[in-house]
Amino acid sequence: MSTVVGQKTLERGLRASFMKAFNNGEDPKEVAPFIMETTSDGRDEEYGWLGQTPSMTEWIDERKLKALSDFDYSLKNKDYEATLSVDRNSLKDDRLGAVQVRINDLAVKARQHPRTLFFEALIAGTSALCYDGQPFFSASHKDSDASGVQTNLKAGSGVTLANLKADIEAAESQMRCLLDDAGEPFDESEIKIGIVCHPDLIQKFRELNTLVQISSSSNAMKGRISVMADSCRLKAAPNTWYFANVNEGVKPFIRQVRQKPEFSSLEGESDNGFHRKQYHYGVDSREVFGYGLWQKMIKVTNA
Repeated sequence: MSTVVGQKTLERGLRASFMKAFNNGEDPKEVAPFIMETTSDGRDEEYGWLGQTPSMTEWIDERKLKALSDFDYSLKNKDYEATLSVDRNSLKDDRLGAVQVRINDLAVKARQHPRTLFFEALIAGTSALCYDGQPFFSASHKDSDASGVQTNLKAGSGVTLANLKADIEAAESQMRCLLDDAGEPFDESEIKIGIVCHPDLIQKFRELNTLVQISSSSNAMKGRISVMADSCRLKAAPNTWYFANVNEGVKPFIRQVRQKPEFSSLEGESDNGFHRKQYHYGVDSREVFGYGLWQKMIKVTNA
């Protein structure tokens, strides 16, 4: 077998290994309910339509026409990559198995990358802007004079089970009382509760979701939490957590995908392969995370 053919065979083998590991890997299921995924066919996409959908009213004389909201909100795709550099001698010395393990790890991390982007967007939510020009988590949201100024921030009462139960109930009530741009309740359908928190709190939320009683009182929150996600990325404020409505429709977060992760390589015919005895194997994607409806998530802050 010629050297060139061998290199191409090597690339195909590692590409196949990557794709197998990537396709057999698991999506970050626990964060998926918080995210609305969209596809992109350009450099960026407009989301000026985010905002309110009109409620049904009595039809008198003529229909009341309501145009899509005209907010100036767009998401520009970003490039992401991860690259392994492998010494050519390692491959010649029959270390291909070790390289394949690293390639498989690369595939697993590429599959889980949306989880990282989700938590980065969550953490940035107190400063990064959403469709109405305010930070995603803000006490100054306003869609119209009819809605008035509204907030998706809440001060927590503590992190005991009793505190968390009371704060979930208060957050649910707060969310139910949010108004649309006509001064009507924003969403009166059933709230499907999602919780995001630091790992220090996740076990308490699990207990809250399973215990029949708390402090000798009936636990009305038993079984109410549909999905929970946790990450040590929230270590800067481990007692802060997030209450979300993960029902159907527009979600709190948007994942805009231009290009899903793709595998590529630079081997023997490349400059690095020829001059430096280095082969490069990498994965790259184009996507971006942004914000959907701020009305679907409340940040609960504890000192």
